Amino acid sequence: MAEKKKKKTIETAEPQEKPVDAPAEEETVQPTAEAETMEEAGAEENDLQMRLNTLEAELDAAKAATEDAQAKLLRMQADFDNFRRRQREESERTVAQAAASVVADLLPVLDNFERALAAMEQTAEKDGVEMIAKQLLSVLTNAGLEEIEALGADFDPNLHQAVMQTEAGEENKNKVTMVLQRGYTLKGKLLRPVMVQVGM
Repeated sequence: MAEKKKKKTIETAEPQEKPVDAPAEEETVQPTAEAETMEEAGAEENDLQMRLNTLEAELDAAKAATEDAQAKLLRMQADFDNFRRRQREESERTVAQAAASVVADLLPVLDNFERALAAMEQTAEKDGVEMIAKQLLSVLTNAGLEEIEALGADFDPNLHQAVMQTEAGEENKNKVTMVLQRGYTLKGKLLRPVMVQVGM
């Protein structure tokens, strides 16, 4: 009877010694580790994205600053070019005005040479005076002086100064019939109008 009790005790104790299933515990721990890894990866990805966004913003700002600097440089270059052009034009105007003033002052001298030659008889002295007059005219011509051809031309108030009128017939009406004083242009601009007589 004692053996039966002992046997029974053994039979009832066997179920309590059943080993715990180890893999089940591993399955509950492993998903937690993976989740942490994914969370860390997600955080790192977000950090990288933020850094990328910051770098892109800095790049855009640098591009905008570069474009602004280039635009300012182009404006400064254009302003400098305009300044140089204005200075050159102003210098050319100053030189032209000075030259015109000098040439205008020499025109009466040229007129006096012409009057003197008309009054002089043909002599060696006249030849010398004529040579000087031609030399002066050559210098003035090289400076841009041109005589205005007026005799027989239609009267032009922009080029001619009418000081006399004369009966000249229908064919010479409103035409220059006599030049009383020569007129000149300097480099295409009127320096002195021609003093003329006009037919009527």
